[in-house]
Amino acid sequence: MFNTPLLLFDLDGVLLDSESDVSWLERSIQKTLTHFHILLTDENMSHLHFENVEKFREISKNLGIDQEVLWPIRNKYYIDEKLYAMKQRIIQPFQDVPLLYQLKDNFIFGIISNSPQIIVDFFVSEFGYSDLFSINIGRGNTIWDIEHLKPDLFLFTKIKKQIDTIECIYVGDRESDREFAKRANMKYCHLNREVKEHDSFSNFSELVIFLIHL
Repeated sequence: MFNTPLLLFDLDGVLLDSESDVSWLERSIQKTLTHFHILLTDENMSHLHFENVEKFREISKNLGIDQEVLWPIRNKYYIDEKLYAMKQRIIQPFQDVPLLYQLKDNFIFGIISNSPQIIVDFFVSEFGYSDLFSINIGRGNTIWDIEHLKPDLFLFTKIKKQIDTIECIYVGDRESDREFAKRANMKYCHLNREVKEHDSFSNFSELVIFLIHL
């Protein structure tokens, strides 16, 4: 049971800059399509983009492959290429992540992400954040798991019993993160690193200043 307020983060776009260079994602999709001898067209590539993962049943039908056959291959190459990209520093944490250490005495830190569990764990260990993040939650690898991504509360239920009476803040960068926080009865801080908005933070410097004065 936790007694200190929790500060929970999404991973991609918040802690990990995985979208400035998406060559790793493109390679994973190309390898998946090639595995099934599917043409490498823009349309077919877009089908397997992570933005469409929640529509995987429909996508599988469009590609003419059973989802139980397609998903394990797509997931394998996604994980392989993302791990490789982190190892090679093709994708890295945002430069302002170390600023979060200023809040270490005020919060317990954690991650709840739609990325695979192995990606979340590798991010924390590979980049030396094991002393910062105490809670690391990612998705599983089955079709069922991708049908229960945020804003579904399944990932949150893994810690819900431990935090029923504790204040929780979730930091995300998508509207689905905002909805997730609302459903979980958490306070929400929206991060938009690309566009300055009146109701969001544009970097961790702004977030730290705000939270340190709560």
